[in-house]
Amino acid sequence: MSTLFKFYPPEPKNVLCENAHFILSNAHDAASSFLDTFIRIRETRKAKGTPTDEEQDLLRAMLLFATAGLDSMVKQLVTDALPTVIEKDVGATEMFKQFVERRLEKNDRLDRRFLADIIADPNPRKRMLDQLVWELTSKSLQSTEQLLKTAAFFNIASDAISDNPKSLSTIFTARNQITHEMDVDFEQSNRSRRPRAKATTTAFTNEIFKVAASFLAEVDRKLT
Repeated sequence: MSTLFKFYPPEPKNVLCENAHFILSNAHDAASSFLDTFIRIRETRKAKGTPTDEEQDLLRAMLLFATAGLDSMVKQLVTDALPTVIEKDVGATEMFKQFVERRLEKNDRLDRRFLADIIADPNPRKRMLDQLVWELTSKSLQSTEQLLKTAAFFNIASDAISDNPKSLSTIFTARNQITHEMDVDFEQSNRSRRPRAKATTTAFTNEIFKVAASFLAEVDRKLT
């Protein structure tokens, strides 16, 4: 695999991580394609200085595909690997127990209807595991807090995922600005789009791939 970014993930040792690895590899592929196109266009027209807005769209797409890859990869790990990690890891088991306790409550009272459904289910434990998987995969990972919350259910320490959560939050902010606002700066009188420099956007993308590779490696280690 040829990638223009750092932190390309090695093959996992455990089969339960293979789908997630495939997703992350493809995210590298897609992001590399956008960056390569950006570089080729700039070289062809011998451009210097600030990229055009169309060229910056390639950088925006590069970052979006990287964050989408992280999102999809983590959700795949939750689906494929989390139930097994909960069986093997004491800390993950405890997190699961806390989730069950919270889920059985509704408005600070015991949710009797839900409890009855669980007890009547042929496999109550699997029912609750499915509930946890659904809760963690039903929404996009749009913040550092959501990512680290998911990691906690694998009993993975936050500093094993990111050694700079503040910087990671800045990247998620940029991702959300591009995704939800088309990168338009509404505070400007002419509502111009936020500039995206190659160096900064590439650094953001590398950091996302670093976080993704760390997450995958930590889950693989727990399974292996």
